[in-house]
Amino acid sequence: FQQIPGPRRVFLALFEVSPVLFFWEVLRSFLRVLAGFVLGSAIGFPLGVAIGYSRKFNYLLFPAVEIFRPIPPISWIPLTVLFFVHIESQIVFLTFYGAFFPIVYNTVSGISNVDIQLPRAAMSFGVNKTQLLFRVILPAASPQIFAGLKIAVGITWLMVVAAEMIASKGGLGYLTWYSHTVMNYPMVFVGMGTIGVIGALCSLGIDRMGKRFTKWMDIF
Repeated sequence: FQQIPGPRRVFLALFEVSPVLFFWEVLRSFLRVLAGFVLGSAIGFPLGVAIGYSRKFNYLLFPAVEIFRPIPPISWIPLTVLFFVHIESQIVFLTFYGAFFPIVYNTVSGISNVDIQLPRAAMSFGVNKTQLLFRVILPAASPQIFAGLKIAVGITWLMVVAAEMIASKGGLGYLTWYSHTVMNYPMVFVGMGTIGVIGALCSLGIDRMGKRFTKWMDIF
């Protein structure tokens, strides 16, 4: 317990690291998370909509997704060396993989749990299938979809830290692990705290965005 630094020692460690270096490490991790999260959303969301809205796509695509889902994202780390030449591509793939499944499953679940009375009422007014999807089903499913996005962004931070620790290619994960190897435990706490704060801010940003798309909930 003698090696555990107190709050004062951790606070002073903030002023021992170069602000410019620390900023670039934070930015490097954030950009990796952003790339993986955007890719996971761009692929996972349409796939989730297709599986949740179309019975045909559900039969065709859901079994393949279900096969890969139980595989832990961290277990892909050794194989990324074979699949990707550049370390940046390896890290982005891992963050993408971590974000992909929560987005897909929450989107499918959100669409599947929409009250059947809503589409029936909309169809009685003569809306077509496209209007039904974009004006009724997706808005009704949006709370659960954004819940999946919040889960996904948390997993992307977990994956980027794990990948950076192993790849030793900069970022908050590498900075935290390097501080551990040189027994600079105050900086370990600084790195962990920074990851927690930025991760929380990312979740808050998604939460704010979700509220803009779910203004209809304020009626109830």
